[in-house]
Amino acid sequence: MTALLLANASPASAELQPREDEWWFSAWDVQNSVWPLSKGTGATVALLDTGVDAGIPELSGAVLKGADTAGGKTDGRKDLDAFEDGHGTSMAVMITGQGGGNSGYVGIAPEAKILPVHVMTKDVTGSEISPTDAVANGIRFAVDKGATVINLSFGGGADDIPHQCPKRLLDTVAYAIAHDVVLVASSGNKGRSINSPEAPGSCPGVVAVGGVDPNLRPWARSQRQPYIAVAAPASGSVVVGRDDKIYADAEGTSGAAALVSGAVALIRARNPSMPGRTVVQRLLATALPINKPVPDEATGYGAIRIARAMDPDKYPVPADAPNPVYDRFDQLQGSAHNATVAPAAKTTEADHSDIGISPAVYAAIAGVAALVIGGLVLLWRRARNRQSVT
Repeated sequence: MTALLLANASPASAELQPREDEWWFSAWDVQNSVWPLSKGTGATVALLDTGVDAGIPELSGAVLKGADTAGGKTDGRKDLDAFEDGHGTSMAVMITGQGGGNSGYVGIAPEAKILPVHVMTKDVTGSEISPTDAVANGIRFAVDKGATVINLSFGGGADDIPHQCPKRLLDTVAYAIAHDVVLVASSGNKGRSINSPEAPGSCPGVVAVGGVDPNLRPWARSQRQPYIAVAAPASGSVVVGRDDKIYADAEGTSGAAALVSGAVALIRARNPSMPGRTVVQRLLATALPINKPVPDEATGYGAIRIARAMDPDKYPVPADAPNPVYDRFDQLQGSAHNATVAPAAKTTEADHSDIGISPAVYAAIAGVAALVIGGLVLLWRRARNRQSVT
C-alpha cells in the first residue's frame, strides 16, 4: 500500500539519510521527488509546545530564539515538558532534524527553521497565565516574527464551545490567517473512546490532521470528525526527546501534524508567493484518498502527497477546488460581521476561556463553569505514546 504514494524512482540523494523506520521518506519519495525542489530553505515553522531542547545534535543550527508565553521565563529553547520527556523536542526533530546524535533522525524539511514557543502553563509551577492566553499570545508572537506555518500538536475537548473554538483563540486564528500564516493541528487520539471535537484542530481555519499507519490505513485511535482535512503518518517509527533520548513505539496525531507542518514549509519555500489558502487547497486536492466517500471523518481528503502539492506546474489544481478549511472560517467570519453585537458580559466570558490538560478535569469543571459563570474550559493533551529505548 505504501507504494501508492511513490513517484518514479531515481537515484537517491547522497546527502542526509533518514532512518529506515522513517517510512514516510520512501512513501513520499522525499529524497528523489521532494528535496530536489525544496528542503525548506527560507521557511520558518513556529512550534507551539513544551519548548525545544535546542542543544541536541539532531537540531544543531535549526532552532531560532523564540518565546515563552506560559510564564516559564525561557526563550523557547528549553524543553519544560513536565508530563513526558520532551514533546516539543520530538516535534521539532520530525520537522527539521539534521541527523546525527543518538538517533540519526532526519526531518522532513531539514533546511527550515524552528521558532519555538513554550505555551504549556501546566509545565510551569504557579503560573497565573490563562492557558488560552498562553496559546493565543504564542500564535500572535509567531505571526509577528514571520512564521509561515504554525504547528499546534495538542488538543482538548471542545464539544460545548460555540464554533468548537474558544473566542480568544478564534480571534487569534483570524489574526494569523489575515497575515497569510497556515495553522496546522493534531486531530486527537481518542477515536476509540470519547472521540470528541478537539481544539485547536476543531477551530475554523485550522488544518486538522488525522493519522495513517505504514499500510496507509487510518490509524486506529485517530479522532473521527467532519473537520479533519488531511492525514499523515502517525505510527511506525521512534521519536527523539530532550537530552537526545530515543523512544520506541511512538504514535499519535501529534507527529502527523508535525509532518504536515513540515510539508507546508516545503511548499511555501518552493512557492514563496503562493497564498496560504492555496497551499491548503493544494494539499487537499492532491492528497491520496484513503476512505470513501471523500472526505471522510478519519483522514479527510486523504494522505498528503508533498511532491504533487508543491509543484503547481506539473500538478495543476482548479481555482474552484474544495477548500473547506477556509470555507468554514469565511462562513463564520461573514456571520459574525452580519450579526448583532453580543452583550458585553458574554464577550468577557468567552475571552476568559481556558485550555487545560486533563479530559476528566474538563468534564468536571467545564460543566460547572458553564452553569455558574458561563466560562469555558478546554483541556489539551499532547498525543503520543512511547517507551524509552535509551
